[in-house]
Amino acid sequence: MYEYRGLQYIYFMMLYGGVTLLAVVACMYLLFRQRNVFADDVKSSLRLRRWTAALLAAIAASHLWWYAIGLYWLADDRLVRNITNIMLDHTTLEPLTMAVLLAMLQDRRRPLWPWLMAQLPVVIFAVVGIAQHSQFYGYELPYYWQLAVIAAFVTYYIVALRQYGHWLLDNYADLERKEVWQSLAAVMVLLMVYMIYTSNAGELLREYLSQIISIVIIVFLVWRVETLQELDSEEDELEDIL
Repeated sequence: MYEYRGLQYIYFMMLYGGVTLLAVVACMYLLFRQRNVFADDVKSSLRLRRWTAALLAAIAASHLWWYAIGLYWLADDRLVRNITNIMLDHTTLEPLTMAVLLAMLQDRRRPLWPWLMAQLPVVIFAVVGIAQHSQFYGYELPYYWQLAVIAAFVTYYIVALRQYGHWLLDNYADLERKEVWQSLAAVMVLLMVYMIYTSNAGELLREYLSQIISIVIIVFLVWRVETLQELDSEEDELEDIL
C-alpha cells in the first residue's frame, strides 16, 4: 500500500481485510488448537507452533499499521509514512521469518539474537531518514542492508541444513529427507516474496498480488507446522527416560 491506491477500491479492501482476519485466525488456531487438521497423526513441535503464530500475528499487525498509520497519522507525509511502515516490517517480519525457519531444524536450537541485532541499523537508518526527510537513508540504505542480511542468513541456513541432514541420517536412517528440502524451498520462496514486496512501488496489480501471496504464505505455514513431525534423537529419548 505504498501509494494507498487500494483504499479507493472496495474489492481490494475486502481482500486486504480478509487476509488480515485469516492471519489472526491462523495465529489463534496454532496457539490454542490441540489437534492438527492437516495431519492428525503428526505431533508437531510446540516451539515451531509458537514462532509461527508470532509471525502470523506480525503479518496481521503489518496490515493494520499500513492502514492505520497512512490513513490516520501520516496521511499527508508519504515519505515518513512509508519509512515508518517499512521499518516496522523489517524489524518484525524478517526476524520472525528467520525464527520460524530455524525452528524447523530440530537437531539443535540455533541462536536468533544475531539476526535480531542485524535489524538495529534499519532502525537507525529510519530515524535518520525521518529526521532529514531523506529517501536515501529511509529507503535505499535499508534495502541494500536487508539484501546483505538475507544473503548472510541464506548462506548460514544452507550450512545448517547440511548439519541437519547429517543429524537425520545418524538418528533416522529410514526417514525420508523431506524435512531438509522443504525447509530450503521455504527459504527460497520467502526470499522471492520479500523481493516482490520490497519492489512494490504501489501499482494496484502488485497490491493484489501481494495479498494473494500472503494467503499462500499463511496456508503454507500452517500446513508446514502441522505436517512436520517433531523429532527426538535417541540420546534425548534416553535422557527423558532417565
